[in-house]
Formats: sequence, C-alpha cells, structure tokens
Amino acid sequence: MGKKNRERANNLREKTPKPDIDKFIRERYPRFVDALGELNNCLTMVHLFAALPALKSKKIDVKLVQKCRRLAHEWQAFVSRTHKLRKTFVSVKGVYYQAEVEGQKITWVAPHLLQSDDVDIPTVLNFLQLYVSLLGFVNFNLYRSINLEYPPILNPRLEALAAESEQVESKKKGADAESEKSEEDQDTRECKNLFKNLKFFLSSVIQRESLLFVIPAFGGTVSWEGKGAPFNESDQSITHQIVDTDAEGHTFHTREYVQPQWIFDSVNARIVLPMENYIVGRIPPPHLSPFVNNDEEGSIPDYSKIIKNLQEAARKEIVPLPGVGKQKGNEAAKGKQKMMISKQQSNVGKETPAGVVKTGESTTNVQENVDTDTSALIMMSQKKRKLYEAMKISNKRKQDQYDLIRQRKKKLDEAKGQRS
Repeated sequence: MGKKNRERANNLREKTPKPDIDKFIRERYPRFVDALGELNNCLTMVHLFAALPALKSKKIDVKLVQKCRRLAHEWQAFVSRTHKLRKTFVSVKGVYYQAEVEGQKITWVAPHLLQSDDVDIPTVLNFLQLYVSLLGFVNFNLYRSINLEYPPILNPRLEALAAESEQVESKKKGADAESEKSEEDQDTRECKNLFKNLKFFLSSVIQRESLLFVIPAFGGTVSWEGKGAPFNESDQSITHQIVDTDAEGHTFHTREYVQPQWIFDSVNARIVLPMENYIVGRIPPPHLSPFVNNDEEGSIPDYSKIIKNLQEAARKEIVPLPGVGKQKGNEAAKGKQKMMISKQQSNVGKETPAGVVKTGESTTNVQENVDTDTSALIMMSQKKRKLYEAMKISNKRKQDQYDLIRQRKKKLDEAKGQRS
C-alpha cells in the first residue's frame, strides 16, 4: 500500500491464511465448564459491539454488529428462560449482570448506548474474532442441554425494532417439565418465583432493554408501549407500571406506578421490597451494589440494614390465629415489616462504636483477650507476624474511614434538624 501497488496488496490480503478458530477453541477448552469460566470478557465484548453503531470507516461492519446482537440475545434468552440471573447493578458504565450457569458465576457488563469514538476499535477487533466463535459454541451447548433447537427461532418483527425485546421464541423438542423442576436448585426456585403472578408494563420514556431481560428472568410477565407488545397499557390485569416521571393522561387505580430502580433493588434483595420509597416523584433510596461485601469494607449502609431486616421478616412464616384469614395474616406481616423499618431508621446512628466497652461491662474478659493475643503473637513466625500487622493496619484504616463517614452523616442529620 505504501508503494501504491493496491492490486498486489489486495492479493496478499486474500492469500493471508485465516486461523482455524474453531479448532483452537476445542483445544483450549477441552471441558465445557472451562469455557464457561472464561466467559466474562467474552460476554462484555460481544455486548459492547452489540451496542455500537455500524460504521464502515471504523471497520465496524453491519453484519458484525448484527451477529454480536444475535449472540447476546441468545445468551440472555437462555439465562432468562432458565432463571439463572442472580445479581444486577446499574452504573454509569452500563448494567452489570451476574448469572450462575452449571456452578460457574459469570459476570458481564452491557454498556449503555455508545459512540465508536469511545472504543479503541482496532484493538478490540482482534479479540472479538475469538469471542464470537466462543460464545457461539457456548450458546449451542446450553440450548442443547435444555432440549432446545439452536439457533433459536427469532421473531423477525421484534428484531427489526432494534432488538428492544429480549423475548426469544424457541421450538422445544419435548422436555419433561417435571424433570426440569426437580433439577432446579434453591436459588433458581427463589428467582423463578420472585415476580410470580405479577404483570408489568414499561412506559415509553424509560430504557426498556435491561428490564425486558431482568423481569422475565425472575418470573414476571412484561410488555411495553409500541409495536409487537404482548399486551397494551389498558390491560386490566397489569399490576405494576414502570415509569420515570409522573404518568401523563389516564392513570389506572388497579396498578402501582413505581420507578425502575425498584425492580433492580428487589432482584438483589430477593424479596419484593415495599414500594413507598420508589413511588414516582420521590427520591429513591441509594442503589446499592450487590457486588460489594459490606463486612470487608468495614461499613454497612443504612438501607442495607433495612433490607436485611425485611429479608429476615420475609423468611419467618406467620401462622394465622383461629378465625383470622390469610389476607389479614398478610396485612399483619406488612405491618410488622413497616414497624421493623421504623425501628431500624430510629436506631441508625445509635450503635455502640467498635472497640468501646459498655458501661457496667467487666474488663476482665477484655484483659484476658489481650493477653491471649499477645501470647499468640509471640509464637508466630516473622512472616506471619508481618502479615498480621499488615492486616491490623488495613482494619484500622477501614475503621477510621467508617468513623469519618458516620461523623459526616451525624453532622448532616444535625444540619437537617436545625433547618426543620
């Protein structure tokens, strides 16, 4: 090309041997579980190109984008169909997902709509060639494991609508429903029944692609405003309508109007959270990441404590008294949850700081613990002693950070109290 000999350059390109990627994948991943274990980057890359616009100047071919979109839809359809989705988190970069397939935890990011200038195209194209083939092999094995034909039969009208729907129609070969039910684990049963018997409708102003994937994965039925929708907004059986702003026009008193964050928070908590804080027009609670271990970080957010109490209340079965119906028992359960929320909110900020001995507590046990720790430290090797000291320094930093956050929160609460 530098010598302006385009014909010679084109001939060399055509004669360049193409690698046998299929053979490479079979050699690299002799077991299917090995391929699942390295699927994180593969899924992120495929979802990235599925969100990019096709530009010939950037070497982003239309067929390549369509193929990535199809593979991403097939993967999400399998996860939704088998209820394998476990966690989700909406961030600035995109939507984080985590699924558990055959014992492997697979995490990927589906980015928001991007421009090609945000991505180093030449670099990622080298990896994409491998990842597209890998995901094709994985999807084929997964669909075959649940007795579904591959590739699945996609609805062409929904595909023409820029892949707004993740609902994939597949021709089933006749799997036994009872055997499938017996193979489900506890997590799958919980996820499958979270939104059971709930019917959702998505307003036109919200980003629906993620919700169309998450809601069916947790047992809910979902529709949207536009062509190809399973049911329209006037359906009287709709229980929840997902909106970002106040509903315009006619409102239905037989359904709840909530913000999209309620879906994601309920999914991560594995319970249907109370909707009072997610009503349209209110500032929702903080969207907590399920990928963060609060115990290791040294601080537990207030709303995380409230959710934990709600989870404990949901696990306890309330036995109705004689003459008390199931409906009244449910009302009592809801009342108990509200009382626990109020109690938790009133106790926030009143916890005893770590390391402080309460009044009246004997210091004998404290002194015995100190002596025991000192003796254990003397018996340690030099390597283990250095590791122990490093752990103490790390824990102290986390505790100092936690104390600083609590002090700032206390000042903010005092300032709000003075204003009111």
